[in-house]
Amino acid sequence: MARRQFSVRLAFAMSINKSQGQSVKFVGIDLRDNVSSHGQLYVALSRCTSSNRISVLLSREDDNTTTNVGCPEVLL
Repeated sequence: MARRQFSVRLAFAMSINKSQGQSVKFVGIDLRDNVSSHGQLYVALSRCTSSNRISVLLSREDDNTTTNVGCPEVLL
């Protein structure tokens, strides 16, 4: 009988809104879909205590960029 093992780490997921006011050691941000609300990208990136502990997932077409979507009709 042969067994395969792989390491598993406990991790938590939360929405950007839920993360407001918290500081965390490691942050992973999934930007395959655009950030839907103005300022959410800033909040997501600023939750981490160190900039070298932030991981960002982009789709291949994005060419290392994403759009921080704003709704102009709200500003009227």
